[in-house]
Formats: sequence, structure tokens, C-alpha cells
Amino acid sequence: MATALAFAADSDEAEDIAQEVMLKLWTLRTDINGLQHAEKLASCIAHNRTMDSHRRYHTVPLDSGKCIIDEKSASPDNAIEDKENMAWLTKRLASLPSTEYQILKLRQVEHKSHEEIARIVGVKKSSVATILSRARTKMLNEFKKRTR
Repeated sequence: MATALAFAADSDEAEDIAQEVMLKLWTLRTDINGLQHAEKLASCIAHNRTMDSHRRYHTVPLDSGKCIIDEKSASPDNAIEDKENMAWLTKRLASLPSTEYQILKLRQVEHKSHEEIARIVGVKKSSVATILSRARTKMLNEFKKRTR
């Protein structure tokens, strides 16, 4: 967790990364040659996971109001397709249960910590991660259905 925090991740994110690192180390346990090798591997995995996380959070949220498409070069076909995509996404987000939608929005759009979300929504901090995972999984499954 210290490595993730050192790379400027917030405490909730660092905790998530630390858990992912421990799981990865567990899957690689037969290939690890001693404590020093494990520490170097853990540091490398934590660094990579933190960088992935930073890349994810520095994207433009879909409902930010900013247009991510250059309208001067967008063809009419692309404009129609983009409009349909936004309508589809809005409909799928609206189909989530209200708590899942609220937690997903607070984390992904407003970048609130798990602790802040728990306080706002009125659930346990440990429940936030579960509900967030459930909402993300539902959305991922919807994307998979759409692209088949």
C-alpha cells in the first residue's frame, strides 16, 4: 500500500491496488524466489496498477458537458452514431438501481473516495466497493451484449 500511496494514489485507491498486488503475488507464489524478489515484484506491480488507475481517471467523463469529438471534422454519419451511442449509454445507466447509479456516478464522475460515498449514500464503506463492482459489472455486460 505504501508504494501505491507513494505514486500519489488516494488511500482507497491505494488499498484497492494493494489488494490486487497481493492477489497477483499469490498467483505467482510458485515462481517467486525469496523475499527480495517478492518485494521488487510487488513494487513493480503496484507501480503499474497505479499508472493504469491514473490513466483511467484522467479521461473525460461522458457527462462532463465537454465535447470529445471535433465537430468540424465529424461526418453526418458519425454525428448520428455518436448521438445514438449517448442515448444508449444514458438509457443503460438509467436502468441501474438508484443506489448503484448514484455510487457509480459519485466514484466515476465526481471522483469521490469510498469513505465520502459511504457518508453521502448512507451505506457502510465496505458496501461501497461491492455495489460499485456490481454496477460496473452490469455495465460491462451491457457493453458486451451490444458489441456481439
